[in-house]
Amino acid sequence: MTVFPDPSYFTWWTLIGWSWSVAAYYLMFSARGRAILANPLLILMAAILLFGSLRYVFGEMQALSLMAGGITPLDGQFGYGITEVIAFADALGEDGRDAYAVFQLGADALAPPAFVCFLMTVYRSTVQSSLVRLGLTVLAFTYFTSVLIANTFMPVIMQNFPDADAGLLPLYYSLIPKLDLIKYLTHGVAWLVIFSGWGWQGFRWSRRRFSQPAS
Repeated sequence: MTVFPDPSYFTWWTLIGWSWSVAAYYLMFSARGRAILANPLLILMAAILLFGSLRYVFGEMQALSLMAGGITPLDGQFGYGITEVIAFADALGEDGRDAYAVFQLGADALAPPAFVCFLMTVYRSTVQSSLVRLGLTVLAFTYFTSVLIANTFMPVIMQNFPDADAGLLPLYYSLIPKLDLIKYLTHGVAWLVIFSGWGWQGFRWSRRRFSQPAS
């Protein structure tokens, strides 16, 4: 087996998605990037990019589901495990597994940076606490890195299926489902923190307003 995906799986979508991912890390950690994300006008732009990428990705996922006899692609399954990986890969067949590997490295490379950029524009421009923003950056980094690793190495499982014992395959079968679970959990927690932050900010604003003496 090879440790990395077959180069034939890479497309122009891969280059676009990975370039966008590099830009997302820059926005996440650079002072200039944080300043850019603090502009609330970017929320709408990020939302449009997210909507466009999701429409394309979901269309591809529906096609893959048809190839697999109606089984939802692993990206759409919450908390899947080794059993689900094997069942999905087996149902896809050889051509379907190749298509899924191309999808993971191509169309699906667009969704993670779209999600994380939208998340970052929202909390950078609306959450006032610097400590909360720091915590959200940790969650955003964890989400983004886990999904990128999972999407990059799931194709290795597909190209070697049904072999599950050679080289690093046992590690991939065990690790990738956990990374996808982390993806969902950290993304969900991040939005919970944002909503809680908005609630706390609203509560503080209302207290200040009603505690002011009447003129």
